[in-house]
Amino acid sequence: MLFACYNIITNMSSDENEDPETVTALRRVMISYDVSARWRKQCTMVNYFVFGRVVTVQIKGKTKKYRYSGLTSRPDVERWGQSVFIMKEKDAADFAGYLLRLHIPFTRETIWVRG
Repeated sequence: MLFACYNIITNMSSDENEDPETVTALRRVMISYDVSARWRKQCTMVNYFVFGRVVTVQIKGKTKKYRYSGLTSRPDVERWGQSVFIMKEKDAADFAGYLLRLHIPFTRETIWVRG
């Protein structure tokens, strides 16, 4: 696990007796992508990858459901908005590679979040 500690002054006064505050920051990656609604196949594929899906099939007259989990079901993956996600480096590499294969434009930024 990568982390860093920073000393942050708790107030902006010019008091000489200021105590530093230690904050643990975790390294995360923010990915924002933009897939056009006109590209229905790519939209569907990205939605399946991100949110997962359930497939229902008939086998010998019985209905069976197969559940495939998506990116959002992984630990430490957070959705911050429409097409904006924060995740660990490994998950970000998987997602970025998937978006590259589909030729979907995206932005990837390394950020630090309070741990």
